[in-house]
Amino acid sequence: MGGLPGLFTSTGAGWGPQPSESCTQDHAAVFSGCLPEDHFAFEEGLDSAPRKRRRVTVQEVEDEEGTQRGAQSWAYEHYTGDTARVLGETATLFERLYDQQSNNQELPCAPFLDREEWELAHWLMTDTTQSGADRFCKLPITRNRTKPSYKNKAALTKKIDQLPKGAGWFCNIIKVEGDLMGPNGKPLTEEMELWRRNPVDCIEELLGNPALKRYIQYSPVKVSKDDIRYYSEMNTADWWWNVQSRLPSGATVSPVVVASDKTLLTVLRGDQTAWPVYLTVANIDKAVRRQTSAHAFVLLGYIPVAKFGCFTDSKRSDALYRLFHHCMSLIFEPLKDAGRDGVPMTCADGLIRLIFPILAAYIADHPEQCLVTCCKENRCPRCLAPPNERGDHVQHPLRNHNLAADNLRRYGDGENVPEFTDQGLRPVFNPFWADLPHADIFATIAPDILHQIHKGVVKDHLLKWCQSIVGQDVLDNALSSLPQAYGLRHFGRGISMISQWTGAEAKELEKVLLGLMVGRVPSRVLRAVRALLDFVYLAQYHVHSNTTLSHMESALADFHAHKDAFCELGVRQHFNIPKLHSLIHYIEAIRRLGCLDGLNTESSERLHIDFAKKAYRASSRCEYFVQMTTWLQRQEAIQRRVAYLDWIDDELEREIARSEIGLEDGSEEEDDPEDNADGPRTLDEEINALRELINSNVKRASQVPLTPSARHVSLTTIIANYGATDFLEQLNAFLREHASGSPAATATTTYSAFHLITLLLPANIHVSNDKRICKVRAIPACPRIGDKAAKPSHFDCGLFVHDIERHREAGGLNGLRPGHIRIIFTLPSEFGYPDPLIYVQRFRPLRQADAIMGLPPTSHATRQSQRHVEIVRASDLVRSCHLIAKMDDEELANFDSDMDVLDLPLTYLLNRYLDFHMFDLLSN
Repeated sequence: MGGLPGLFTSTGAGWGPQPSESCTQDHAAVFSGCLPEDHFAFEEGLDSAPRKRRRVTVQEVEDEEGTQRGAQSWAYEHYTGDTARVLGETATLFERLYDQQSNNQELPCAPFLDREEWELAHWLMTDTTQSGADRFCKLPITRNRTKPSYKNKAALTKKIDQLPKGAGWFCNIIKVEGDLMGPNGKPLTEEMELWRRNPVDCIEELLGNPALKRYIQYSPVKVSKDDIRYYSEMNTADWWWNVQSRLPSGATVSPVVVASDKTLLTVLRGDQTAWPVYLTVANIDKAVRRQTSAHAFVLLGYIPVAKFGCFTDSKRSDALYRLFHHCMSLIFEPLKDAGRDGVPMTCADGLIRLIFPILAAYIADHPEQCLVTCCKENRCPRCLAPPNERGDHVQHPLRNHNLAADNLRRYGDGENVPEFTDQGLRPVFNPFWADLPHADIFATIAPDILHQIHKGVVKDHLLKWCQSIVGQDVLDNALSSLPQAYGLRHFGRGISMISQWTGAEAKELEKVLLGLMVGRVPSRVLRAVRALLDFVYLAQYHVHSNTTLSHMESALADFHAHKDAFCELGVRQHFNIPKLHSLIHYIEAIRRLGCLDGLNTESSERLHIDFAKKAYRASSRCEYFVQMTTWLQRQEAIQRRVAYLDWIDDELEREIARSEIGLEDGSEEEDDPEDNADGPRTLDEEINALRELINSNVKRASQVPLTPSARHVSLTTIIANYGATDFLEQLNAFLREHASGSPAATATTTYSAFHLITLLLPANIHVSNDKRICKVRAIPACPRIGDKAAKPSHFDCGLFVHDIERHREAGGLNGLRPGHIRIIFTLPSEFGYPDPLIYVQRFRPLRQADAIMGLPPTSHATRQSQRHVEIVRASDLVRSCHLIAKMDDEELANFDSDMDVLDLPLTYLLNRYLDFHMFDLLSN
């Protein structure tokens, strides 16, 4: 929407370096994951005493001098010409509004009487239904005590309509004549409404949004370190640089990113459908664009969804193509002059620049990609691969924007155009993109990770191939036998019963699929599965380099080199699969447009909720588009006023900074029911102090909740419920070694237990900083109490430091070993040892990973033929990990689901796909 955000969640992109002082603010913003001055920095060395902040224990800090030296090795190649020239300076949107209110002697919350009345209006308009707001206003207690100036919903909306609005809406009536004849002998016609907004006005609102001032870039820059180039935001990639060279000196490029997708408005009944078109600009950091609460996407229009009963079946499909392009031509008409001549705009920093909005990327699924590029769905929308050769690992010539537009025009004029058939084009004679300046429609087609990879290659193909080889029941049993880990979905009943797959299920399956195949498929199949999963994980990096892109290319080549193993087993006859073919374009797209986390259809899928579904529910369901656009414009006005009031209170930047340390909207981390086992969920209070460190130079830190999950836990309970059978003996051994002045623990000593510990992982340049947080659980089973169902136990595994010197020197997995955590606890105050401790069942140090599967093996550590157990400091816990038991089919068939698989004397494999940090750790 075009409104201004008052709060959004924005996180760093995982960049490690900090730009040198000579860099301009524009280029410094590229590295959104570096260490800003307003975040915490610790100067202690590794041998310093642990630093605490509200139970946060800092174990390791990046050397400050080393960080400075590392920062100097980053090189920034600025565009040689004049870019983003400042034409003048003026007041920002909020400053103009403030001056206007001051001159009129109005309060900032005008037309409302005071802040309280405004906050009530805000709540009524955003968190209640239409009829509910009206009933609330008419309640006697509201009219007699609260006494707002609006007496009903109609009066409230009149006040809302007085607030400054975003870009206005236009409605075009489109009349289409079909090829079917009516009873009167005349062709049947169909009339439709196109609702649209001016894209130039929308772009001006986005670039002029004061809330986004810190997150907007205006110039291209090439970033490298040690002669290796890095890619993240679009201004670090090639497209911006190349387009800048074609524009006048001093021009400011605004890369336009468009997304469109049909969505069903009704639930369970009816078939009402909307076809929203969304717009954003890649000047805004991709981490911000991903946040729905940032309002960095605006709704550009609603394309009519036509039934076209006036056409015969043979003509209907082509007519739908032409209708789409006609509507898009009307929507994008203002971009032609703007992209050719530029438009002076006031930017978020109050400076006036000449903006050239140019179509850079189009986000859509495969059918819509073909619709946009006017090609048949059995063809690639980016290249000229023959329809029967898309399964080969071969680069085909890319489609040419100007030649395709000319071929379509000539074909429409009745000429004989062999390329029309050879290239699989559709009869759209005036595509909307034909005259867009500096655009290449085929190169703008962004890779679609959600539909092409997660729901396509993995769920629709790779999973089915694996099920065919090992058997569906075997795969279900293997899934149900897996140990649990925080952040990893446990498929307790397998996956064959899942009727509705989403991207979330596919992502969870990707984390464990390779481990399930070990020992059940031939080595060449295992090699192909690993290569494809490696490609999937690499494609999702938030920051890429030429090195990681070469790893992507190697992974894809490795899959194609071993894919015929599926044919040998009779699983596949060919690999002529459009979504598999699309992977060949990912690397070129990253080099051209930047990393793909800013160009994912997951963003448009989430936008449907606010821009289509909620708007439809707020309507009367009759002639709903006019009501939807009105409702959306009011919501934008409310968001703008919220942001303005935050700006007045000097809260806007602080709100944004606070949101940077939270979870990004739409992330796949879900509330675990076990988090609430001991009372209401208090995530923000419990780990907020740890989250404040995600952009700092702290490498490792940990935090237990402020309040213990269980108090006065007896030795009997620890043995029976937590399974810590040698607790007392190991505790006293620990005290003798680390707290010699403490009294010995006895059978009557009680303890405070914590069911969760939160850890800060070392920063990774390829992964967003908000993913540095991981959690480890030690939760005993809870029996059924009244109407509350019984809850199973959750005892996770983690990696512990056992050789600190080796770990400091070599990093990675060196000096670490896995452990099964049974209880996290603290001692009573009389022991004089306040730090949390962990009772852990040890595994052997990880051995060298097999070259094919890349999963380091381990097994139970023993002492005197018994499990090696030990009590260690919680600060020795580095991160969570997931171990996959290596069981053959007979062992799997005999496995009792009530048992803890980690208690069995088996070989275990360290899961490289648990999260991106673990994947990158094992990949290097």
